[in-house]
Order: sequence, then C-alpha cells, then structure tokens
Amino acid sequence: MRKNSIILLLAVTTLFTVTSCKKFLEQESPNNVPVSEIFTNFEGARTTLVGCYENLKANDYYLKFFYAFPEVTGGNIKYTRAANQSLGLSFNFTNNNIDNDMRGFYNTAYRIIFNANNILAYIGNVKDASLIQKNRMLADAYTIRALVHFDLVRVFAQSYAYTPDASHPGIILKTVNGPVIEPAGNRASVKEVYDQVVKDLDSAIALYANSTAIYAGGNDKTWLSGDAAKALLSRVHLYKGDWEEVIALATDIITPNNYRLLTRAQYVNSWSRKNISNESIFELAYGTRTGGSLGENYNPLVTSQVQWAATNDVLNLYLPADIRSSATMFVKATISGTEYFFPKKYQGTSDSANNIKLIRTSELILNRAEAYAESNMLTEALADLNTIRKRANTSATNFSSTDQQEIINEILTERRRELCFEGHTFFDVSRKRKNLVRIDCVSANANISYPDDKFACPIPISQ
Repeated sequence: MRKNSIILLLAVTTLFTVTSCKKFLEQESPNNVPVSEIFTNFEGARTTLVGCYENLKANDYYLKFFYAFPEVTGGNIKYTRAANQSLGLSFNFTNNNIDNDMRGFYNTAYRIIFNANNILAYIGNVKDASLIQKNRMLADAYTIRALVHFDLVRVFAQSYAYTPDASHPGIILKTVNGPVIEPAGNRASVKEVYDQVVKDLDSAIALYANSTAIYAGGNDKTWLSGDAAKALLSRVHLYKGDWEEVIALATDIITPNNYRLLTRAQYVNSWSRKNISNESIFELAYGTRTGGSLGENYNPLVTSQVQWAATNDVLNLYLPADIRSSATMFVKATISGTEYFFPKKYQGTSDSANNIKLIRTSELILNRAEAYAESNMLTEALADLNTIRKRANTSATNFSSTDQQEIINEILTERRRELCFEGHTFFDVSRKRKNLVRIDCVSANANISYPDDKFACPIPISQ
C-alpha cells in the first residue's frame, strides 16, 4: 500500500499540473482509491506534505506570479519588452473575472489548501508515526494553510483596514474539504479570514513545541518551524494593526539572535545562487533545476526570458554608499538601446536558481519598528529603523525625528529599500491605505488614489 499511495498522489498532482479544466480535481482518485487510504502510513502522509511545499514553489506561486505581483503593481518593476509581458494585466490593473493574470495562483493556492486539509483530517489514520511526528505534520499543515489563505486574501480582497471592522468581502475560506478542490460557497469577510489564519498559526506554534524533525534532507531553514510560524504571525498582525502582538512575536525571534542580521560585507553574496542566509527564518529551496526560475525574468543574460527591470522609483531611494544601491545590488545592462538595472536578489537560473527567502530577520526588525512607531514608542522605533539603515550604509547618519508620522513614513520607505522584490511593496501601500504613485511607469493606471476597487484583484471564475 505504501508504494501505491505515493504513486497515486504523484499521479494526481501531475494530472492537475498539466490539465486545464473547468473544475478542480475531485477528491477521489481516478483509480477510485479513497484519499483516506493515502494516510494509512507515515510515508504517504509525509509525501502529501512535501507536495504542499512543492506547490508553494510552483510557477504560479512563489516561483513567479504571486511573488512578483506586489512588485509589478507596487512600482518596483518596469518592462524591458513591449509584448508578451508576464503580469501585464496586473501591471495595468485590468484584470477581470475572465482575463486574469492571477488565475493560476488562485487554482494552485486552493489545491495546496485542499492537500493541507487532507493532512489535518486524516493524520489520525497513520499507524506507524509517533505522536511528535504527527504533531510536526499537523503543524506544517496548519502553517501552510494559514500562509496560503493569507496570500489569497492579500491579492483578492481589500486590506484589513478598508472598513473599520474588516467586514468587507474577503475570500472563500476552506477548512474542510468538499468533493472537489474548487472552492465553493460565499466569501468570508476579511476579518473571518484573518481570524482563521491567526487560529491556524496559533495551533501550529503549539504543535511545533511538541514535535520532531520528519524530513531527511535539506537545511532546517528550508522547512517550516515554530519560529517561521511566529514570524509569519507577526506579519499577519502587522496587516491587522495589532501592534502589541507584532512587538511580542518579533522580539521573541530577534532576541535569541538565532537568525543573526547579516553584516554589510555579507549582504550581496547572501543573494548569490542557493546560499541560505544567516538571517533567513524560512526559505523555499529549489535544488537542482534544468529550467524555470524567478531569475530568468530578471537576468539580462537570459535574452529570451528577461522582462523585469527595476524602476527609477526604487533605484532613487538609495544613497550611493548604500550596499543595496544600483552600484552593488543591481546588474546594469542595455537592451534594445535602453539601459536598465536588474536586481541581484534573484539572478540565478537553471541549476543556479536562487532559493526564495520568504521571511528574514530584517523584515521582523522593520515590523517591530513600525509597531513601536504606531504605539508612539518612538525611541524604540528609531533604534530598529537605524539598525537596518546603518547596516546598509555605515556612513549614514541616524534618522532622527520626534514626529510620529514622519517616523512611520521613513520606516515604510526603509521597508521598500530593504524588502523590494521580496513580495511586499503593493501590499504595504494597500494596508497603509496610501495612494499608489508610480512615476517610472507607462500605464493608463500608473497612479491610483486610495480607496479604489483596483486595490483588490478580481476573483477569477471558472470557464
């Protein structure tokens, strides 16, 4: 049964990947083998879980479309070609329910949730796993389900603060599987979605505390953990504006110094090839690849694929001595007579494809800085802000102010400097209810005043 279960799961995954159909795959396999039978042994359950990680790394998700969405929409990316522009509808804010750049992400996301739900529902059937092994699988499944619901609601709904009580439409919450993967039912409110995300992460954190490692290979940072769940939860509370929670969770990870902030000298090389960063809390590892990477879109040497260059909007944020400036963290190249700068964060291609760094200490420090500032703890906010500023530019003077809003604005600017091309910028604009201003942008919708329906991508419908 063990061998048959694994083959069945892989067959289902492959079928979904290569087939474009009106309806998601049904819960029962084409062989009429119930999904529950996959979970009669440890290896079958673990294989399902590994499949969830693999789908997070899909082209529609963190390999390309989801991860680049907030960069394309947020003003960090411009195109080097006029045709065949990936995420062109999103760039121009012309997605609709039928023609939609994010359809693939939507489908992939709910497939992951479906598999995570199966783990949560059937793990009790596994006979040859210990309690602490089961706890680890449950913890990972809860964290993955939380992450995916959170990513979906950030793309397809207005931000948490759009209404005073977050009662506006969110996404379809899927915590129990039906007969098909396709989500059905009414959209939950944004508050309901966030409440479920927090609940799942709280459950995961408790389970991680009484669990054990279950994966044979890879760096520990390439698998989820209690710290990764806490870091993600700090991000969720940041979006909610729960400042005390952000401070507590971020401090809990920052203080032990297990994910030591990179030095200025280490910074550039940390983004090279598959290097796992000292300050990474969770990375998606891509291993040996023969093609398909985020870097293909940013690397000017891949002439058939390159299309995304940095805008002057983001390049102009850096002082010359900043290690993250165009002189050190960007590759200059001329395409069709025009000079462009391409971020070094993701230049790797094929077997040199970079890991995707989902959560870093730098983000936690900036999360905490914002939470301190919003709580009017300005001295503490400035200390965190200047930690990131001075790491990047040792000759820079400390930023100093007694004006709360000025400090918050500078923290948001520093977030863009530090976290650009890591999937944050547009979401930061939206959650802070700011106007979107894209200067180095050729689009009829270059600038969007908040509030506007365009801050939420339309949900794709089945065709």
